Amino acid sequence: MTAMTTLPTLGSAVTYGYLVDMVERYFHYVDTYDLDGVLSCFAEDAVVTIQSAHAVHQGRDAEIKAMYEELFDNYRARMRHVHFRHVADPDNSRIASQFSVELTGKDGDEVHLTNCNFWYLENGLFKRMYVYMSDGVNVLH
Repeated sequence: MTAMTTLPTLGSAVTYGYLVDMVERYFHYVDTYDLDGVLSCFAEDAVVTIQSAHAVHQGRDAEIKAMYEELFDNYRARMRHVHFRHVADPDNSRIASQFSVELTGKDGDEVHLTNCNFWYLENGLFKRMYVYMSDGVNVLH
């Protein structure tokens, strides 16, 4: 993970490096169970859609926060996101990332996924996030 670049100013475009850094910083926070860090990546009125499960979570401090609290509780034993491939569109503040997920649940069951997320940023923060999980498994309820 690289050092976080400065948030872009209102009306300025983000860079390719900023987009990649935002995604990798976000996953660092997820993998270290840093709820405040995760939430700092989202706009207050953000929407997270688990497209492969037809689930929608609205509001950083309400439904999105509750989603991550449950994720962290369910997979406290181990959570790791690795092998990133990014495609970024800095002119439109968008990035898509494909990656592998390795999880261990409370019961010791292991989950391995190949996921793809799409982010749309506004003022340097995630405004919308779409999640596609492999194998029909939904770890974000």
